[in-house]
Amino acid sequence: MKPFVHPQAKLGKDVHIGPSSTIGPQVTIGNHVRIGSHVIIHDRVEIGDQVEIGDHTIIGKQPMKQSISDPVKLEKKVRVGSNSILYRGSTIGRGCFIADLATIREHVTIGENGVVGRGVTLENHIIIGDRVKLETNVYLTAFSRLDDDVFVAPCVVTSNDPFAARAPHPITFQGVHVKKGGRIGAGAVLLPGITIDEEGFVAAGSVVTRDVPCKTIVKGAPAKPFRPVPEEQWLSNLPPRT
Repeated sequence: MKPFVHPQAKLGKDVHIGPSSTIGPQVTIGNHVRIGSHVIIHDRVEIGDQVEIGDHTIIGKQPMKQSISDPVKLEKKVRVGSNSILYRGSTIGRGCFIADLATIREHVTIGENGVVGRGVTLENHIIIGDRVKLETNVYLTAFSRLDDDVFVAPCVVTSNDPFAARAPHPITFQGVHVKKGGRIGAGAVLLPGITIDEEGFVAAGSVVTRDVPCKTIVKGAPAKPFRPVPEEQWLSNLPPRT
């Protein structure tokens, strides 16, 4: 079945759209873009040059409980895998790779050259810096912030409700903040409001109930300081990342 392109959509040069895909109104697509089969691109989506979108992916989905007018922006050379969903108001920076089955909720901003692994869920109102790598099945809770060069290993879970839905009055949700170069090992759990200071490192399987100091490895349940991060692993001692 041929793709449907709304008359109000604007397509650049050399745009390939696969069978049964739908391009909505007020969509802008740059040059040399590849869109797979059965892709749905809702209204007011901005797609840069050399972007690739996999089969059965949805771009610009509205949340169920509210209507958002903010556009979705995919900057130059972004690649989005199959069966992923990007909600309205999200911005994906230049050169990012979004793997299959990822879900990116509304008002998420991702910097340049990041990786969002297979099955990752990013809840709403998250800010992510440049060169951040989120491995398979990471769950990043709403109102979180990850600065540049952060690494999060597979199956890490974060939370933002300190009362676990039993607060006696309205509360302010507290996401996690991982500062520049922070790292989190596989299967770790971070409680609401946790801050990992610059280049702090959470060992695999840890339960983090307190903030992590700068350039310190913590481990255990609850996590406690173990030893300093080796100097050879400091960002300042590594080759420049591109």
